[in-house]
Amino acid sequence: MRRLHHFLGPLLALPLVLWVITGLLFHIKHRYGEAYEVLTVHHSAPADWSTAVIAPAQVIGRGLVTAPLVLAVHPSGRLVYFGKQGAQPVAIDAATGAALAPATAETARAWVASALAHSHSAHRYGQEISAQSSTMHSARTGTEDPALKLRFSGAKTVRIDLLTGEIAQAGALNEFIDATYRLHYLQWTPWKSVNIALVLIAMPLLLLLAFTGIRMAFTRR
Repeated sequence: MRRLHHFLGPLLALPLVLWVITGLLFHIKHRYGEAYEVLTVHHSAPADWSTAVIAPAQVIGRGLVTAPLVLAVHPSGRLVYFGKQGAQPVAIDAATGAALAPATAETARAWVASALAHSHSAHRYGQEISAQSSTMHSARTGTEDPALKLRFSGAKTVRIDLLTGEIAQAGALNEFIDATYRLHYLQWTPWKSVNIALVLIAMPLLLLLAFTGIRMAFTRR
C-alpha cells in the first residue's frame, strides 16, 4: 500500500499542481474583464427610434431583405435593418429604404477609435501596427461580412464589421486564459480522444492516491 502510494504521488504531482494553480487563476479572474471586454461604437446621443418609419414588412415586400432581419443602431447613428439578400449581407436604412455600402477603412478606424476611447482598457491596446481586409461572422446579418482587421502594439487584435459596425477583440491575454483552461481540464493535446483518455486515466489514479493515503492514515492509528 505504501509503495503504491509513493508511486502515485510523484506521478500525479504535476497534474495536481497545475490543477491548483489554474483553479486559483479562475477564482481570481485577473484581467478577465479586459480579455473579454465588449467594444461598441460610442454615440454622442441616443438613437431616435421614431425615424424608423419603414416597417419590416415593407422591407421584405420590396425584396430588399430576406426574413429574418434585425433592426439596430448603425455606427452612424441611423436605424438600420440588417439581414441577407440571398446569400449576401445587406443593411437597409429604416428611414429611407436605401442600401448602405460597407464602410471604408478610414471610417472603420474612426469607429474603432470611438470604441477604444470609451474602453476601460484603452491603454492596453497601444498603437495600430498593421491592417488588412478580413471577414467576420455577424450576429446581425447571420453571414460572413467584410471586415477590417487591425493589429495593435499591445498584442491585441480588433476586427470590425464594415457593414454592421460589430467589433470583436482578442489578444495574447485571451490565448493565455484559454491555455490555462486547457491545462486545468487535461486538454494537453490537439486530439479530443487522447484528452478524454488522459482524464479517464487520471481520475481513477487520483482516487486511488486518496484511498491509499486514507488507508495508511487509519492503519497507523
